[in-house]
Amino acid sequence: MKTNSKWLSLVAILVLAFGGCGLLDSEATVSIDVPDQTFSFSLDASQVRSQIEQACACTLQGNEIPQGVNLTQTFTVELPAQAIDLSQNPDLQKYKDQLDKVKAVTIKYVRYTLSQNSLNFDLPAAELWIGALSATSISHASAKKIAVLPSIAAGFTGTGEVNFVTGGRDTLSSFLLSLQFALLGKADITVDTSKTRTVPGGQLAGSVTIGLSFKVAPL
Repeated sequence: MKTNSKWLSLVAILVLAFGGCGLLDSEATVSIDVPDQTFSFSLDASQVRSQIEQACACTLQGNEIPQGVNLTQTFTVELPAQAIDLSQNPDLQKYKDQLDKVKAVTIKYVRYTLSQNSLNFDLPAAELWIGALSATSISHASAKKIAVLPSIAAGFTGTGEVNFVTGGRDTLSSFLLSLQFALLGKADITVDTSKTRTVPGGQLAGSVTIGLSFKVAPL
C-alpha cells in the first residue's frame, strides 16, 4: 500500500511540474482582432442574353423572347474573380511582424451589402466561392463553394448574413490563413417562357464583409 501511495504521489508531482512549465501547452496562441475586411462583387445578368440566343438559335430583339420560342433552361453567370492579397493590406500592416506566426483564423461573421440592384427578376440565390490567388473561375481546381446569399428580390438593396454551406466556414478560414486568395461566385438564372418572356437583365453590385481574428504564436 505504501509503495502504491508513493507512486501516485510521484505521478501527481510530475503532472503539476510539467503543467506549470507549460510543456502541456505548446500550442498556446494569442488572439488578435483585426479590422473588418470588405470585398466588392458584381453580377451582370445581361450575360444571359447571349446564352438564350444560343439555346433557342434565335436573335433577341428588345427585352422579350419571341412568341413561338419555348424555353425552360437554367443558365449560369459567374461573378468576376477578385484576387486578394491580405499580406499587403494597409489595415494589417501593423501586424506584419505577427502575420508569419498566424496559427488559425476565427471567422466571427460574414455579411453582405447590396448597394445596387437593377435586376428585372428575382434571383433565387447567389453562391460565394473561394480559390487560389490565380483562380479566375469557379472551374479552377482550387475553387470551393463556401456560402450562399439567400433569395434576392428585384430592386432589393440592404444587408444580411450569408449562409455557410457544410464545411464552408472551415474552407474560408483555411484560405484566409494563407492571406492570399481569389473571391469568386456564380448565380443560376432560370428562364421559363411558360411563366414570362422577359429577358433577364440588370446589374447587381455590393460587398462582402468578414469579421475575423487571428490566433498567433506568442512573440
